[in-house]
Amino acid sequence: MFGILEKMEKFSNKQMTEDEQIDFIQEIIDNGMVWKMHQKYIYQASEYLAHQKCFDIELIRKRNDLEDRYEVARLAGEV
Repeated sequence: MFGILEKMEKFSNKQMTEDEQIDFIQEIIDNGMVWKMHQKYIYQASEYLAHQKCFDIELIRKRNDLEDRYEVARLAGEV
């Protein structure tokens, strides 16, 4: 697996397949850094988002099991 700098170099030198580019752009969208990068990355991300090859979603962490059990107990009047 390549680190981010290696991926940036491959992207800039056009040494990636389209699938590799999509994966790379999705990775930098996911970690939020794309919007602080050079315009070429922002442009490519915008293009892939527009064509639904990449997605910009906010992940919501699921509550853990202990919180679920507490909520059930609270609703049942046990807490």
